[in-house]
Amino acid sequence: TLSSVSCKTVMLWDVTEETPVEKCTLTGTIASWQDLDAETKELTAKVAVGGSGANDRTGHYIVTANRNMVYVWMAASDGQQQGEALACFLSPAVVEKVSCRGTSVVVSCGDGQVLFLKAPLLAAS
Repeated sequence: TLSSVSCKTVMLWDVTEETPVEKCTLTGTIASWQDLDAETKELTAKVAVGGSGANDRTGHYIVTANRNMVYVWMAASDGQQQGEALACFLSPAVVEKVSCRGTSVVVSCGDGQVLFLKAPLLAAS
C-alpha cells in the first residue's frame, strides 16, 4: 500500500502485519527510482501509473475522501457509488490520498500524517 504527502514523498507500506511497516520512502521524480531492488521497483510501478487518489475501490466497495472525511460506499454494477455512505471516518487533517486492500485503508494526510484504518465492513460481500 502506498501513501504520499504534498512534499512529493511516497511511502510504501506493508499492511499485512498487525502493525503496518514502512517498506521504503521515495523522493524525487519517478525516473530517479530506477536503482531499486526488484520488489520495491514493482511497487513503484503502481505509483508511476497513477497510484491511489482521493478514492479507491476494494471488492464491492468504494472508499472516498472529501476534506478531512473518509467515506465507504457500496459500489453499483457500473462502478459508481450508490446510496448513502455505509461508514465514515474523521481524519485529523485534510486527506490527500486513500488506498485500500482487503479490510485495510491507508489515509495520507496533507500534513504528512499517515493513518491506518481497519474496516471489517469491507470484507462483507
